[in-house]
Amino acid sequence: MKQATGKIILVVLLAIPAIWVILWKITSFGYNELPVYSTDEMGVQVPYSIDSFSLLDQNGEVFSREDIGNRVFISNFFFTSCPDICPTINGHIKIASQKLENSTDILFLSHTVDPYNDSVSVLRNYADRFEANDDQWKFLTGSKATIYHLARDNYKAVIQEVPDTNNFIHSEKIMLVDRDFHVRGIYNGLDIKEVLNMVEDARFLLSCYKKEEENEQTER
Repeated sequence: MKQATGKIILVVLLAIPAIWVILWKITSFGYNELPVYSTDEMGVQVPYSIDSFSLLDQNGEVFSREDIGNRVFISNFFFTSCPDICPTINGHIKIASQKLENSTDILFLSHTVDPYNDSVSVLRNYADRFEANDDQWKFLTGSKATIYHLARDNYKAVIQEVPDTNNFIHSEKIMLVDRDFHVRGIYNGLDIKEVLNMVEDARFLLSCYKKEEENEQTER
């Protein structure tokens, strides 16, 4: 009796990994969808949406929302004179960019919250510090009004100047944005585990688009 029970337990234990793999494949990445972040405006859920903008990248070239094209993108806010938090966050973004470097469908956008001091040349040096791929990772400066509007009104990120200093209080969050310019993920940029989760979410989002495109081709 004990021998038979032992065999049953062994079969169950051996079956668990197979069942897990099947369930994982069914849901592709272990989940079915990503949330669309939104605010409640008088009982109506309004998605976070990224407005049109025009800024300058680290090469002094104009970069607008239209230049994003059909890509998924990942955004954050920083300033180059930030002593510790920003270098940590952008260091984590560097890791994320390396893991996603083979995907031409993902773009990284880092917006300075100190455009007065963070000129194009300053951003060029900063981008070089992180060995950024200019085609994949854009460091953006330009109109303070534009950047702060994007941060506060679109991404719902906290940004505040500290009076009588050169410091800024700004969000440590990194945002994942889809092709419709809706925020689909918000992550703590100081936590490498969350950043790696963001990488997987970005891959998942791309896989969803790929499936949609394949279905459209099949229907044709």
